[in-house]
Amino acid sequence: MIRTKVDTLWFKRCCAFHLQFFPDRETVSKLCALQDRIERECDGPLLRVPATSLHMTVVTVINAVPQFSIPNDEVWTLNGERWKEIVERQVKETPPIDLSFQEVQASEAAIFVKAPEPPELQRLRSAISDAVWFDNWRPKPPRIAHITLFRFSAEEWLPALDVDAGLLLIEGKVKSLQLVKEKMYPSVEVDVLGEPSCQGASTQ
Repeated sequence: MIRTKVDTLWFKRCCAFHLQFFPDRETVSKLCALQDRIERECDGPLLRVPATSLHMTVVTVINAVPQFSIPNDEVWTLNGERWKEIVERQVKETPPIDLSFQEVQASEAAIFVKAPEPPELQRLRSAISDAVWFDNWRPKPPRIAHITLFRFSAEEWLPALDVDAGLLLIEGKVKSLQLVKEKMYPSVEVDVLGEPSCQGASTQ
């Protein structure tokens, strides 16, 4: 049993900047079928991530939660062009990434589908977090490859999930990523600032 945590940002206006992977239509359809199954079998206080918002975050460059002495927009104005160049260069040097989502897990904050983190993704995350900084701060990328399916609207005890293995595996290939400005959480409304392709160093 897991004690759920209320998502206080749900569908609120925000200002955040992320490098994200938005899966193709076929993969989204499979993820939605998985969401349907979880909704049928879980009594928890679920907040379902909309289909068009399903994504995997590679790196959060600036979080939706304010963390600096100046507004997030101003931080981006000061640093965004340099950071965008760094992100696009690192993505371009990364080969396409194969993902295999094999497991549904629940934490106090979310229900998500998880894939083993490929070494290409690890290297990309590390390279960006090493190169991006502001006011003694650096981004801390996720340590897993995951797509969030649900958040929570109340504090309750969530029973163990029993998901039909037939709905997993969900496979995908990351050929490009999107650098976005998130304007409504969770990536319900975004401005796309760049869409670099994963090419690999051998193509340089």
